[in-house]
Amino acid sequence: MHALARSLAKDRLAHAYLFTGPHAIGKTTLARALAQTLECPDTARPCGECIACKKIARDRHPDVQIIEGVPVGFKFDEKSPPPPPRANDWERRIIKIDQIRLLQHDISRAPFESPWRVIIVRRFEEANEEAANAFLKTLEEPPAHTRIILTARDASLLLPTIPSRCQVLALRPLAPAQIQTALRERWGVAAETARVLAHLAGGRLGWAIRASENPRLLEARHAHLAALHATLTEGHNEKILRAETLAKKDEDLPEMIEWWLSWWRDVLLTQHGDAARVSNIDFEDTLRAHAARFTLEQIQDALQAIRQTARQLAQNINPRLALEVLLLKLPA
Repeated sequence: MHALARSLAKDRLAHAYLFTGPHAIGKTTLARALAQTLECPDTARPCGECIACKKIARDRHPDVQIIEGVPVGFKFDEKSPPPPPRANDWERRIIKIDQIRLLQHDISRAPFESPWRVIIVRRFEEANEEAANAFLKTLEEPPAHTRIILTARDASLLLPTIPSRCQVLALRPLAPAQIQTALRERWGVAAETARVLAHLAGGRLGWAIRASENPRLLEARHAHLAALHATLTEGHNEKILRAETLAKKDEDLPEMIEWWLSWWRDVLLTQHGDAARVSNIDFEDTLRAHAARFTLEQIQDALQAIRQTARQLAQNINPRLALEVLLLKLPA
């Protein structure tokens, strides 16, 4: 961050950046802020109040373009409607060569109303090999009026030639106190909500911001944890039926698995007296009850079973069968 700030102060930005870090840690938020800094006419950039800053915040600026992959099976061409919003952080998408070709055509043109044309390509690890190779030429010789920002979970997931042509900036998880302060002071989130979100975020400011603006994220979490807690009191036949019900919403399973993992990690931390590191701080009483109810071996077995299920789902194992095995392995 300090290196980026120094580059801005000296007006010596690189032609291309690669921001890396876990999903929802704030890579796109930082990319938008950098775009605002480049396009803002105010002396204290970015001001956040000028027309350029507001357009960029709403993804409406004609010279700032955000590209990301399309759903598997989505037919992309110049006349295609925009792809639907990403269902969740785990939805599989592909950046196609046709998107790259259209992008290359767009950036060849001069900016319309600002000094720079800024291109933000999210989750570049989703680019297929054809698209990634096609983008190399643009990274090597971008137009003078263009700045390119790529984001990815990890530079190792990309073709080695991609990071080598960018200035790489790795984003690290933030402490809960930092996220809580940012939510309250910059996004006006109520104190208790900011405290809960800061602990649930796992260092991901981007997720905390989204959760503060979209109640569905916390509602989904409550539903996933309620299903887990119910499972811990059910018999064999009830678990088989629950597995069948859960498998019908397979697009929600990666998110559910993440919340179930976070729960058992918190139970383990609570049992070891490490409450300061607990994420689900709004369920402290239930965590203490589970920490007293289950043995260390049961908690560790639950964590191992959930991780194994996550791997199986990523390998396209039948969701119902994978969930049946998982639920029957969980302690009762």
